[in-house]
Amino acid sequence: MGGVLPEPLSATEQAVVEGFRTGTVVDLSGSDDRDVRAEVLRGLLLAGPGGEPSRLSRLRLTGARIAGPLDLDHSQVDTSIALHDCVFTDRISCYGTILRHVDLKGCRFPGLLASYAVFAGTLNLRDSHSSATVHLIGARIDGSLILNRAQLSDAQLALSGTRLSVGVDILAQGGFTCHGELRLNDAEIGGALRWEGAALRNPGGKALFAPDIKVGAVANLCDGFSVDGAVRMSYAQIRSRLCFDGAWLAGDAQPLIDLRHLEARELVLLPTGPIDGEVDLRNARLGVLRDDPATWPKRLRLTGASYEILSGTHLGAGRLPWLRRDPDGYQPQAYEQLAAVYRRAGHEPDARAVALANQRHRRSTLGLLGRLWGHAQDLLIGYGYRPRRAVLALALLATVGTVAFALHPPVAAVPAEAPVFNPFVYTADLLMPLIDFGQEQAFHPRPPLTWLAYALILSGWILATTVAAAATRLLRRD
Repeated sequence: MGGVLPEPLSATEQAVVEGFRTGTVVDLSGSDDRDVRAEVLRGLLLAGPGGEPSRLSRLRLTGARIAGPLDLDHSQVDTSIALHDCVFTDRISCYGTILRHVDLKGCRFPGLLASYAVFAGTLNLRDSHSSATVHLIGARIDGSLILNRAQLSDAQLALSGTRLSVGVDILAQGGFTCHGELRLNDAEIGGALRWEGAALRNPGGKALFAPDIKVGAVANLCDGFSVDGAVRMSYAQIRSRLCFDGAWLAGDAQPLIDLRHLEARELVLLPTGPIDGEVDLRNARLGVLRDDPATWPKRLRLTGASYEILSGTHLGAGRLPWLRRDPDGYQPQAYEQLAAVYRRAGHEPDARAVALANQRHRRSTLGLLGRLWGHAQDLLIGYGYRPRRAVLALALLATVGTVAFALHPPVAAVPAEAPVFNPFVYTADLLMPLIDFGQEQAFHPRPPLTWLAYALILSGWILATTVAAAATRLLRRD
């Protein structure tokens, strides 16, 4: 439906009409009369001063006070709009509207309803102030959404961008502030999120709610970015880097940072200080993970997370406390993932240290017998990751047995048939349960060395079973 210009027009409104006709800027900043009725703008945008917008028609207005609701719902605007430093008394409404380039730089308005609108160019809200929700549900912006230095505020929802599609970037730099939830769930951004220096504030609630968001380039929530409230980016797909370098992250809602099932080529978790809350990385798929022990979160969930490279200073076994921050306790996959990364990077000793820590942490979850058996494996062979211990234990037991039985030889079971006694071979026969040298059956130890013989037999079985268990574990790993 076309627009109709109201009658009569004030002198100021007549100047706006003439400026629209020629595409020139009408600056009312220093004017005594800055009032322009919203219905005048509607009439110009939908029909033009003479019925249809001309090739030169442009709405270029600065410093006006726009009275009444600007309602462009379900219409098509065939000219660009540039309203700078204007004050709107009512919400701007362009629900389901087809528009070109819309520039509201420095404007103040009580909310914007642009759900399901199509912007053939850029939506520029630079330096603007909105005191109510900016609705962009299902909207399509072929260019960029510019929010640099803008201020959005609402007690509940400051920006609602569910299923928003942006062809290029969302720019929210240089002091952008958002009081209330910023919602971008299921949004698709063809370019980058450049939010360096932005501030999101929603204490006790969700400051950024963006699960399932898709970003075609970097997502820079860094370099002075600050948030008071939860960040929800589960199932997000970031084609490049998700960066929290130099960010200030705080809030009471938990988890504070939800990155479950995140897919990103790189995740940078280097905030300005330790994260006093929970970071959830369960089932995330990362190419590179970059962090620092000085800023590790208080609680960290890593179950199912995979990463190819750990960037930054190689911590070796110093990263083990990182794995023990899961509030759910022992998570074997987290250890296996870290060990695999170390192994691929050629840090085999560190990989073994992580694998050993895995078994020790697992032991703490077992019952009494399991823990005792675990301690035996750990003491004797380090769960297979310290094979020298088994060699040393075997050598020590063999030495003790050889010396003891050399000083106090056992008696022959059948003297006439007994072979020549050899204390070393006799000790080896006791220690090796699956090998028979003929000495154990031919000789019986004298008291009190009977107990030593029993101890050697038991030690041999323990060594054999622990070595077998360790070998099975290592073969399964490889």
